[in-house]
Amino acid sequence: MSEDLVVNLNDVQALVEAAPTGATYAELHEAFVRSTRSDIAESLVRLAANLRAGRYPAGRPYRHVNGFTKMVMVEHPSARLTLHIWPAERGAPDDVSRPHDHRYAFSSILLGGRQQFVELEETVDVRLGEPWRSFEYRPYRKGLFAAVTPRGVITCREIAVAPRIPLAGHYTATSAIVHQAITGRDETCVTLVMRGPRERRTSKVYYRPQEPAPRGRLQFGRRVEHEEVMRQVDEAIAFVTT
Repeated sequence: MSEDLVVNLNDVQALVEAAPTGATYAELHEAFVRSTRSDIAESLVRLAANLRAGRYPAGRPYRHVNGFTKMVMVEHPSARLTLHIWPAERGAPDDVSRPHDHRYAFSSILLGGRQQFVELEETVDVRLGEPWRSFEYRPYRKGLFAAVTPRGVITCREIAVAPRIPLAGHYTATSAIVHQAITGRDETCVTLVMRGPRERRTSKVYYRPQEPAPRGRLQFGRRVEHEEVMRQVDEAIAFVTT
């Protein structure tokens, strides 16, 4: 490990910003998963101060097509640190994402709220799972929109459930893992995510057979207004400071 990375910076964002250009994802990831509650709090407080001053660290946040606000906190050649926030919607059912994989490996720390992951795998035996229509998903402009191409009907079966506890451990996935995020909407849910370098240009997204295909082969995120961003970041801070 690079010597600079073993220094306790008391700030997860600074850990990435101060890392040498040649630091690997494995090195940054090892430091990330050791992050303490105070490390994370320091990062979020600094982020909020920058946002209030009108400084967005790595582009404006946007509402991802999977329903959460995505905010890039800092980028490094080997890693990206992002904040994902699902705003509370009292009385709404749990948000269940479509099964999908990623173009990169990542780890996620649940800061507050309720979430778990269900992992699946494709199988040729239709008796072991259920049918899904698979689409190839190619994001552009950091995921603000994406082109989607059909792959056909695929059978997927559930292989694992990964429950999560706020500020206790982390969830790690490789680029090969297909999963669904099940997120409670009775309160805000916030995760801090470190992702590695892109391993391929596309990922896969699965739709149930009765669901309409993405219209126009595009999926769009939407802009999140500054006031809403600040409210959400303040809620994230409350999770790690109270």
